Amino acid sequence: MIRIIQHIYPTVAIYLVITYSLLWLLPQDRALQLSTVISLTGSFMIFLLSRSKVFKQSAIPYQWLSIAFFSYFLGDLLNIVGRLLQWDAVNLNVLLDLPYTIHLTIMVIFFFRQLDLTLFQKQKLLVLDSLTLFTVSMIAGYIAIFRFIPSYTRTMLEQVSWTFYAFLTIVLTLFFFLLYASGLKREVARTTFIFLVLGTFILGMTNFVFYTLLLNGEPNAAGFLLPLYPLSSLFLIGFAVTHSLPVSREQREHLIRVETLTRSMMSYFLLSALILYITFFPVSRMFFLFAVGITFLLFLTRQLFSYRENLRLLKETTALQTNLEDIVQEKTALLQLREQELTTLFLSYPEIVLEIDVNLTIRSVNPAAASAGWNIHPLSPSHQRQLKELRALLEQEQFTLPSHLLYIPATEEHPESYLNTTIIEVPRQQRYFVILSDVTEDHQQEVWLESMGYHDSLTQLPNRRFFEEQLYLTLTAIDTGALLFIDLDGFKHINDTYGHDVGDLLLQETASRLQSMTTTGDLVARLGGDEFLIFIQASAAETRQFAAHVLEVLNHPFFIHTELLHVTPSIGIALYPDDGKSSDQLLIRADEAMYHVKQTDKNNFMFAAQIKR
Repeated sequence: MIRIIQHIYPTVAIYLVITYSLLWLLPQDRALQLSTVISLTGSFMIFLLSRSKVFKQSAIPYQWLSIAFFSYFLGDLLNIVGRLLQWDAVNLNVLLDLPYTIHLTIMVIFFFRQLDLTLFQKQKLLVLDSLTLFTVSMIAGYIAIFRFIPSYTRTMLEQVSWTFYAFLTIVLTLFFFLLYASGLKREVARTTFIFLVLGTFILGMTNFVFYTLLLNGEPNAAGFLLPLYPLSSLFLIGFAVTHSLPVSREQREHLIRVETLTRSMMSYFLLSALILYITFFPVSRMFFLFAVGITFLLFLTRQLFSYRENLRLLKETTALQTNLEDIVQEKTALLQLREQELTTLFLSYPEIVLEIDVNLTIRSVNPAAASAGWNIHPLSPSHQRQLKELRALLEQEQFTLPSHLLYIPATEEHPESYLNTTIIEVPRQQRYFVILSDVTEDHQQEVWLESMGYHDSLTQLPNRRFFEEQLYLTLTAIDTGALLFIDLDGFKHINDTYGHDVGDLLLQETASRLQSMTTTGDLVARLGGDEFLIFIQASAAETRQFAAHVLEVLNHPFFIHTELLHVTPSIGIALYPDDGKSSDQLLIRADEAMYHVKQTDKNNFMFAAQIKR
């Protein structure tokens, strides 16, 4: 089905050329018979297409269209049978024409359900346009069709049937005009819209011309229009199948331009066509005056409403323009005030403020920067080094954060420094405002405070917090190790006898001796008081040798001031991973072993595994 739709225009062209070539070559009576057979065959093929799977998947109520196509096929079939059997009864002919009426009724309802009638509530001029179009269509219908029906029909029933069918034809023609005035409920692709327009136009105009010729004594000419009816149904099937195609932006804009142009011109075009028709074709003088009078009255009314609408839009546009000018003036004054405030802030800001471009060319400086020598060219080596580091920061585009700490390395002439740097980008101007604040002393103080949080202030050894954090990281990267928990025996007696100053010096000397025995990969810390921690990456045998060495070193006397002092260590050892796999477990086991040594012979070491639990 989709492939048929894609080749619909070449198919239609071939169909028209072949059909009307045959009708032109054949004698008139044979041509009329062939025209009827082509209409019957075409309507049957259209009905089969409407029952296909692809058509049933379309987004519109396909059942009603399928019933309409079948009704038209049934009408063709019954009329051919009636001619063959010479059914000439008037009421029977009315019955035979009933499927055509059903077909056209369903098509009119289907077409009007596609219109977006909500626009009539929003745009009052569309109501007048529609009324004008309907009036013009009815006048044209009366001139071409309605006035001939009484003389052509034989009974009142036949006259009513023909009048109703002619009215449906005029309403169908009206839909074609309303399509431009109101548009569709749903946006459709350009191909879909063209299918709908062609299907409506062919059906409406074929009906109109067919009955105009028939009622004006040209039945043979009317018969040649029968092959056009299946074409209108084919385009409507194309509309149904392509109804859900996506609508591109280009197609939407094109349809809007077409609707805008035709919506305002359609009424005037129809009026001109109507006046030309009633001028050159004979109608009664009374009808001529009535038709011209009523149409001009409608157009004058429309123009009056259009004038009032344009006047209202002009007032609204003028008020909007005035309001917009007031807003622009207000915003301009506010921008000028903000510019003055920023200029004042720039000049009075106590820190260095530089205005630079993307090439790091200094465009302006504030008084604080001028006092620091930033306005002197060439710049000093110190300032050039700062610009160099600033360039690296700009190239990395790391100025989305409020501020950055810019490190300026030391040279022979200048020590290292730290600048708190704030970069403010000026949008779409390729320039920046840079605020520089020397925070070297604050940074050094912060580093010192951070160091104090991880070190013992007396011995300068790492404290327990630092030791545990580093031990946690170390344990994840090694296979074996040992934690030594060291407590000094006799330290309290020295502290009480010689005073805290001597005790502090002894602790400092102890820390120095322990550090001298460890390597880079080992950890040494003061736990507090006279307790120390050492972690070494060694096996059990190597740990035993190291613990014996610690005993030996700490048993050497301490010469403090004029005193010769002695202390001994009690050492508890926990092996990793045998005695524990975490820093907390190792500390607990080493503390237990140290306590056991201290309660027995002191001045010794013990492995945690030796304790009977």
